[in-house]
Amino acid sequence: MSGVPVVGRYVSRSWSSSSSTTQQQQQQHHHQQDAPPSHTPSPRRVRSTASRTPTHAWRIPAFFRKKFEIAQRGGDRVGSSGGEGTEGEAFKDPTTHHLKDPMITPSTSREPIKELDLSPSPYTEPEILDAGGDREPRYLDLFDPGVSVVRDPKLDQPPSSPPNHTAKARARSALHACLAALASTRVVIGCTVVVIVLVVLIVTLATTSHSSLFLPDPRVQHPYVTTVTTCGIVKGKIEDKTFVFRGVPYALPPLGKLRFRPAQLHTHLDDCWDGTYTANKVQPCWGYDSRGGVVNGWEDCLLLDIFTPQLGYDNPLPVIVYVGGEGLGEDGGRAFTVGAAGRVARDRGVVVVSPQVRRGPLGFLPHPLLAASTYPHTSGNQGGSDLYAALVWTQRNIEHFGGSPTDIILLGHRGGAGLSWSVLSSPRAHKLVRAAWLSGAAPRHPNTPWRQADPSLISQLNCSSVLCLQSVPPEDVMEAVSPERRHDTSEPWMVADGVIVPFIPAPPPITLMIGSPLQGLAHRLLSWRDRVGSSRRNLVDAVVEALQTHKVKDEEEENTREFGRVRWPPPPAGNKRRKMLFDSRQAERAIEWYSDLQEDPWRLLTTLVSDATVTCPALEKAATLARTRSHSRHNIEDVPVYSYVTRYDRTSRAGRMADGLSDIEAIMGVFEEHNESDAKFSKTLQDLFFLFVRTGMPERHGATSAHLGVYTMDETMTVMRSRLACAHWVNMSHLATRY
Repeated sequence: MSGVPVVGRYVSRSWSSSSSTTQQQQQQHHHQQDAPPSHTPSPRRVRSTASRTPTHAWRIPAFFRKKFEIAQRGGDRVGSSGGEGTEGEAFKDPTTHHLKDPMITPSTSREPIKELDLSPSPYTEPEILDAGGDREPRYLDLFDPGVSVVRDPKLDQPPSSPPNHTAKARARSALHACLAALASTRVVIGCTVVVIVLVVLIVTLATTSHSSLFLPDPRVQHPYVTTVTTCGIVKGKIEDKTFVFRGVPYALPPLGKLRFRPAQLHTHLDDCWDGTYTANKVQPCWGYDSRGGVVNGWEDCLLLDIFTPQLGYDNPLPVIVYVGGEGLGEDGGRAFTVGAAGRVARDRGVVVVSPQVRRGPLGFLPHPLLAASTYPHTSGNQGGSDLYAALVWTQRNIEHFGGSPTDIILLGHRGGAGLSWSVLSSPRAHKLVRAAWLSGAAPRHPNTPWRQADPSLISQLNCSSVLCLQSVPPEDVMEAVSPERRHDTSEPWMVADGVIVPFIPAPPPITLMIGSPLQGLAHRLLSWRDRVGSSRRNLVDAVVEALQTHKVKDEEEENTREFGRVRWPPPPAGNKRRKMLFDSRQAERAIEWYSDLQEDPWRLLTTLVSDATVTCPALEKAATLARTRSHSRHNIEDVPVYSYVTRYDRTSRAGRMADGLSDIEAIMGVFEEHNESDAKFSKTLQDLFFLFVRTGMPERHGATSAHLGVYTMDETMTVMRSRLACAHWVNMSHLATRY
């Protein structure tokens, strides 16, 4: 083995790959051992010989590896200054200068270490061959006892790196620092992301009725849609992305024995239909037109139309039950008014329900024969029972149409408003609706009991039994009413029957909005439009004729009158004459009062008559109810009452004015918009109405009660603290129109 010391980094020595070379080295080694001591070569000779003849291969047990590692770190065997010799002394030949190994017995022999056991060991390393004298020092030379190893001091210093390597190390260190900083907030960030994703998903599912995430609704088979009711399955149609069900029965057909009877709900299985009911029929009830002519219809007309944007149960929508009509004798404009109900339902997120009720004598016929054949003994107000049955049906079934049974708002217009107020005055109807919007009618309770109703209503039928009344053709019943009575408001259709309409009214403890357009009766006064002109005399006559509509009893009549075999208290029929409740002198004062407000005679007439009969009585009633509730001790002080007046002038048959149909057409989405001002008014009133539907208030904050102010609707909404024109009609509440 070479005596050249190994300095610097440790390098590995080559391994032998030839077994024959190994055997030759072993034979050479034994030959050298058998040779006489005098022939042992010198150390220098050994190196040159080793280059030509292989030396003995040492097998170092793995047991000593740990000690060799210690030697590398500067142990007793290896060192530059701590071993034998002085500092700076050159390395000596290992054959002449032996290192002390505590594991080897010292020997005086100059031969290579013979004391080591050369027997095979399971912890042996492969043979190491000496490649020659010119080889480089290798790693396993340090295991040779004859080789001195000195560790280069430069190895204790960190290795120098190129500039690019240092930059990469710094970048890597910075990245590790950032990751370590983020690791502390990893859980918080992950939870935040999960919560945000869940919130977005929930909001999306809650606001989307027909999401693509769900399977198709089996109830929707375009263009048809089906749902269920308490009486069976009904099938409607899809129109403009809205589900429309027309002509759904809500009560039994009022035919035969059920004519002139209160509406009967479906209570037995035999009352319902078999299979699927096709809800796509239009069967209006009998009625009159604006001139008093009979409009043909069907007696089997207790049907309602439903417009809904959804059929789900997760997010029930508010429900609007609309009932209208110029009066209780006709409802010819219903088809036009609900023409855009589907679009309104879709855009505003509500369910619209429009029931049909019986009109004229088929819906409002008080008669002693009818009262005697039923219990409790009462008659009249069949149309009122229809509305009550429609509200009950809606509350029981509307959840299957996407609506909320606890969020029903009753919308009444003109005759429908008068009918709605009379039905809501009964305690049994208080829990059917949450709020009511009454337009174009003063909420006046009928002041005539059914026993005092005029029996001449059907005197032309010449019937003395209930069977006769039930078998008369419906057209004959409608023609039996005199032309004056068909559209004359001096004799209201509604009476107090004690069941549907109580004798003593009980104002409903619900949120109310009561109001009217400024010229609400313009259409009824069209016959005077050309006659008024600029003549003051004609204007006075028009006011007197429009307001002297009440008949009063001139003298006491007999207390009883016999109708067939039934005796009952008589009506105030007898000899009647019109009493000038509003004479020309009062008309002159009223015209002087309004001359400062209106210059055009036609606008003056329509405004004056509308204020006297509709607008001012409605505002006064709303203020009274609001004032009473604010001082009530019956826990209804938190149930507000509001009032409004629309004064936007639009183009109509009556001219440029706020006619009686402007507010309901704007609410129902059929208002004709000819310019930007029309669009602003329509949107303003619609926003007010649907805010009231959803929140029960016309304003989100600080709503003004009716006894503190009136909401005035024009292109914008303002609050008017008082309406001075109504001060002229304070003591004339008897002029209010009753239906």
